[in-house]
Amino acid sequence: MVIVDTRERKWQHIADYFKRHNIEYDVKKLDIADYMLSERPGIVIDRKQNLQECCQNLCSNDSSRFWREIRRSKEEGIKMIILVEHGGPYRSIKDVAKWKSEYSYASGRKVMEEMYRAHISYGVEWLFCSKRSTGKRIIELLRGGE
Repeated sequence: MVIVDTRERKWQHIADYFKRHNIEYDVKKLDIADYMLSERPGIVIDRKQNLQECCQNLCSNDSSRFWREIRRSKEEGIKMIILVEHGGPYRSIKDVAKWKSEYSYASGRKVMEEMYRAHISYGVEWLFCSKRSTGKRIIELLRGGE
């Protein structure tokens, strides 16, 4: 069964995918990330709606909560995968260097550097997908597929 964090917002498209494919899920508070399988708690998915949310989480004055969550996942031996629903030309961390924020002072290069820092220091895996494929990717990743 998929466990969805109670604080997850704007995920109706994912719930719809779960319902269409008869995937059982329950909404409960998770200490780390947004999605996990109850029978496989060593892998979690943290979904980001776009690169702007990544920028906010990684580079703003309010980023300490996100970094604490990343550190906690490593300390507890949990593999964290961050799935960014940006799609388009963004398929890997290096592609993020080209991104330009409409709302933040942080450059795409700065966001890319922070993503690499999270990856190298804490083992966080960053993956990208389109919004329409998020539900499918969450299930594939939680079940151990790439």
